This record gives sequence, C-alpha cells and structure tokens, in this order.
Amino acid sequence: MPGLPPLPHTECLLRSLGDDPLLARRLAQMGIVPGVRITVRRVGPLGDPVELVVERGQSIALRAREVARLECQVLAGPLSAFAGKTGAAYRVRALEGGEAFRSRMARLGLEPGRELYLKATRPGFDLVLLPASTEVQLGRGEASRVIVEPLEAAADHA
Repeated sequence: MPGLPPLPHTECLLRSLGDDPLLARRLAQMGIVPGVRITVRRVGPLGDPVELVVERGQSIALRAREVARLECQVLAGPLSAFAGKTGAAYRVRALEGGEAFRSRMARLGLEPGRELYLKATRPGFDLVLLPASTEVQLGRGEASRVIVEPLEAAADHA
C-alpha cells in the first residue's frame, strides 16, 4: 500500500504506521493510530515539513520522509495527483479556489458532486471527460485545485 502523497488537500485513511518503531510509537502516543483519517493541510516550500490534520482536528508537522513511511488508502486529493490513472472515474469533492475559479469551473461543468473521467494527461494539462461527452482541458494549476475522490473509494467510505 503506498505512502501518503505530500500534496495539499490529500485525504487518506491510515492503514499502518510504517516500519519505523520509533515513529510508530511517537505517533501512537499522540493518538494517531491505524483507522484514523489524515488530511495534508500544507507542505513547506522545499517539500519539508508536511502539516497534517487528524480527523479530531489535531494538527501536526512531520518530515517528508516520515510521511512517506505511513501506509494509507487515498480517499481524496487534487486531480493532478491522479494524473497517471487515465480512464478512472472520480467525483468532484471540492473546488479550492476563489470565486472567479469556482465560477469558471461551474461554466465548464465541474462542480462538487459531479462525476468525471480522466481521459488523458500531457505535460502542463489534464484532459477531463464529463459524462455528457464534454471534454474539458485544465491546466496543472487548475487541476491541483479540483479535489476529487476515486469512485471506488467514495463507495467504500460513504
């Protein structure tokens, strides 16, 4: 099972504290145990540290290498994080941007609750196929602010 991707707005279900017994003990003492939902709030400018929010509202900062050791099932994240998974189905969970961004996405048909399919990815943009056979091209910056959940994860944890 992969580690937690250190991308803002990524949410996962913690499956294991990894293979480092010292890190596992430290996290367990803070109440971070398998079965807890974790969300990446923000990442430092050079990728370190990573601020995580635990489902009970607790905020902690870990080194990127510690975050990489956590075994998680990704429940939601930026569309750009799923770039290699073309053909997969997703549901828009949230739009993380200002009013102009949300208005533009609404005009394109991307709103929370909407299902979409990632058709293709190319350097610099993602091509999204909406159920009505409408293709929408998003820049990588836009795709990083469209928070989606894989439909199989949405069905498992609804």
